[in-house]
Amino acid sequence: MHLSRSSLYALLTLSLTWTGSILGEDFGIHKDLEFASVDGHSLKLDRDLPIALNVLKSSGHAGQEFYEGIQRERIVAFLARHLAASGQDQDNAQPTEPFLQSPSYVRAPQVPNHAATNRAFQGIPSMAVARGGRLWADWYAGTTPGEDHNNYVVLSTSGDDGKTWREVLVIDPDGPGPVRAFDPEVWVAPTGRLYVFWAQSQGHDGSIAGVWCVHTDGADEEQPQWSTPRRLTDGIMMCKPVVLSSGEWVLPASTWRATDFSARMIVSADLGQTWSLRGGCNVPQDVRAFDEHIIVERQDGSLLLLARTKYGIGESVSNDRGETWPDLKPSAIAHPSARFFVRRLNSGNLLLVKHGAIDQRTGRSHLMAFVSSDEGKVWKGGLLLDERSGVSYPDGQQTEDGVIRVIYDFSRTGSRHILMATFREEDVAAGKPISEAVRLRLLVSEASGGQEKKPEPVRDNADGETLRRQKHGSLGTVEFRAEPLRRGAKLFTDRTYVLEDDLVALNGVSFLQIPLDGSKTLTCVRTGTVWLLTPTPDRNQDSCSVELSKQGFKRVSVPEVRLFNPKSTANFCTLYQKDCELNETITVGKWAVPLFFPQ
Repeated sequence: MHLSRSSLYALLTLSLTWTGSILGEDFGIHKDLEFASVDGHSLKLDRDLPIALNVLKSSGHAGQEFYEGIQRERIVAFLARHLAASGQDQDNAQPTEPFLQSPSYVRAPQVPNHAATNRAFQGIPSMAVARGGRLWADWYAGTTPGEDHNNYVVLSTSGDDGKTWREVLVIDPDGPGPVRAFDPEVWVAPTGRLYVFWAQSQGHDGSIAGVWCVHTDGADEEQPQWSTPRRLTDGIMMCKPVVLSSGEWVLPASTWRATDFSARMIVSADLGQTWSLRGGCNVPQDVRAFDEHIIVERQDGSLLLLARTKYGIGESVSNDRGETWPDLKPSAIAHPSARFFVRRLNSGNLLLVKHGAIDQRTGRSHLMAFVSSDEGKVWKGGLLLDERSGVSYPDGQQTEDGVIRVIYDFSRTGSRHILMATFREEDVAAGKPISEAVRLRLLVSEASGGQEKKPEPVRDNADGETLRRQKHGSLGTVEFRAEPLRRGAKLFTDRTYVLEDDLVALNGVSFLQIPLDGSKTLTCVRTGTVWLLTPTPDRNQDSCSVELSKQGFKRVSVPEVRLFNPKSTANFCTLYQKDCELNETITVGKWAVPLFFPQ
């Protein structure tokens, strides 16, 4: 990296000022509010320091932090090496790392490159509502089916309360180049200004990413004018900014996975003009994932931080306005390792949108809304927004009329849906729709095309034996109940998986809702044919096909069933059948669904 000599002097000045070191005097450094003087060089800070900051960040020493001891010595040594190597002045030098450069494309979508019909991936949405009622939503997408260098951010808007949407802006750092734009947020500030934030990086580590933004004062216009992109801080911001009672704005930005104290609180006291690090919460290394933390100011002035971990959700509370945070500890809220959403409502209560019941750790299904009137100690209600496997990453906003809008994604490389739900606090508290505001699964965007993965075909099992339906047997047990086998049915007592495919050959059949895990013994309570669904061993190592064969079951010549999560061949199940005698017992281990016709 080559920077101007004056920029390197400015960097040296700044770093030594941050450390509070007397070494500054050794270098002959003096500083006032606007200028720094080093060995006779007079430097204007607002000109030279932004360039110098990028050097400090790229060296691994990120943000305005207080360094001491050996850390301070390393910074000084690093700066001294660059200073010695620097030559003539190049005051307009730009950062050479691609991810530090301003994105090359920030304007209306370019067809076909950014068309919704040329996306193999889209998801991770955010939404906001302007003062005049215009809806805004953003997410990221790509021509390839994954989170990779092809990712770009899409901004869409609706002027008719979500009936129709139009994509009006794309942020694409370098097309097919190595830099990706991802994890966006859209937010309406108290000033009415609309901000679009995104992360920009190479790869997935938050330690080399940065939070960028553009803004507009025309939030109620379909095609407003946007500001020049600006890099605000290191890290990735996956959840909305928060406004404190002091009037300060807070960005919950994270340098996740590779650094300690990664769940950071970045603060602006001047309505977003400048930002600085106030403090950070340490996520213990053995449970670190993608922090995706949320900060909530409680009524007693303390700050509650909730973060994503490998085990679900961790929490920490700061009593000094965010300067210090105890290490993260497990929260009482059970959750998968996935984003959740918390926001203060107009009533003063807190809204939580998560997967499954408060005390139940599920997969990415059963997106539900809860409300708390005691600052998050107890959560009540439980309005089900979408029960399907593959729903994730809620975000939202409540407007002055009390309507809550939540946006989320479904099947990022399959259906590629961005969806919205609307409801009111009373619906959440009741745990069911009681107001006319409830609208679920509203389509915001549907993508297709790109370099999408072709779905794996099911096997026809043509060499199996003929399906027998002449004499229906029945299975029973005192522990488990029978349910009709239809789409949306919960398949196991210890999982939230729901049926996503049809078994046409056995239309009208019922199943026993048994646990997925452990050994189960079933009893034939009516003589006749019974069936079980299980994957073959090459599909899933937990297949029950071998033990079923030992008990006299035969494979049936009907196509495999994509039981749930149809993108995974491990869930493709084959039908087995057997004629059972009254009181005969059948033993199955993990991964089997018993089927029979009700009497």
